[in-house]
Amino acid sequence: MAHATRKVAFLTPLYFDEASCLGGGERYATNMAAGLVEATGGRYEVDLISYGVAPAHRELRPGVSLRVLPVARRPDDPLDAVSWELPAAIAEADLVHVHMAFSRSGEFGLLAARQQRKPTCASDHGGHSSWLGASLGSLELADRIVAYSSFGASLFRTPTPVVVIRGGVDASRFAPPEPRPPRDRVLYVGRLLAHKGIDRLIAALPPELPLTVCGRPYDPDYFALLRRLAVSKNVTFVTDANDATVRDLYARAWCNVLPSVYVDCYNRRYRAPELMGLTLLEAMSCETVPIASRVAAMPEFIKPYQSGYLFDTPEELTSLLRRLANEPETVARVGQEARREVLRAFDLTVAGAKLAALYDELLESHSGRKERVS
Repeated sequence: MAHATRKVAFLTPLYFDEASCLGGGERYATNMAAGLVEATGGRYEVDLISYGVAPAHRELRPGVSLRVLPVARRPDDPLDAVSWELPAAIAEADLVHVHMAFSRSGEFGLLAARQQRKPTCASDHGGHSSWLGASLGSLELADRIVAYSSFGASLFRTPTPVVVIRGGVDASRFAPPEPRPPRDRVLYVGRLLAHKGIDRLIAALPPELPLTVCGRPYDPDYFALLRRLAVSKNVTFVTDANDATVRDLYARAWCNVLPSVYVDCYNRRYRAPELMGLTLLEAMSCETVPIASRVAAMPEFIKPYQSGYLFDTPEELTSLLRRLANEPETVARVGQEARREVLRAFDLTVAGAKLAALYDELLESHSGRKERVS
């Protein structure tokens, strides 16, 4: 007997697009939507609901659509965007998943979903613009919290059950090319922000090795600092890369480094600098060796000396970079194991299957409650 298609609304204040944002949290929501649809053979459909100046609706891929609602008013922080059309937009959904829970957008989404008695999940992607809902227990409006690392799960203070579903990288899109071009550089991919620790990477870079820093410069002062630090090093900045360019950079790199920090160069402290580190997984999927600081969630995704490397000091990072630049056999071996690990545990279809199992459980439980009430 064929199952009816189940519709899920993903609520996210920003979406992965030039018109909105090009961050890992936004790509994560898109990837998980695709993984859910693909893992279930189309048994689930996802409507990504976000906000913008003008309304829009388009299909991103089979079973996944993007709906942009007109923002009620333009907020100071884009994470606080809301639309009075949201209640109508989620009316047809069987389940609602609120992304960026610690924002006004997330708080409004939780309230709207609960008011319509929808089974509801919530996730945090590290963007915190409002603690009002959390202080009033808004997470208790959700049936489950979905975290993508044990580190992320440990940060929630709520009686709502927390489920960890790691990964969500598109291994079919981020795959090693055939033939592979020569590897000739160290690589960083990610937003150019101080908590990413890119200044540490430039400082630790051996003078004889080239580094490509790829990402959007969201902080002009920090970008200026990076350019000053790079004057005496062989550093190239790429600030306008699309997915094809990023894949090519992964293919040409010995390693991709994510040197995030708890305390940045301005002495600002971060409770959760990395809840996963999606660019690490993308690099691993391309058979590019991941290197990460031993910070936050990143150690959960790397098996040291097998599928990548972790470092604690600048000296360790310098040594690792020199080693990988001079040991092509090690780069090939670790890179191949990294991709195997992605396919086994972190591909979006693996994560999508786990998400589908959670949604099935919630929907069946919700259906049972409705039958008992009627």
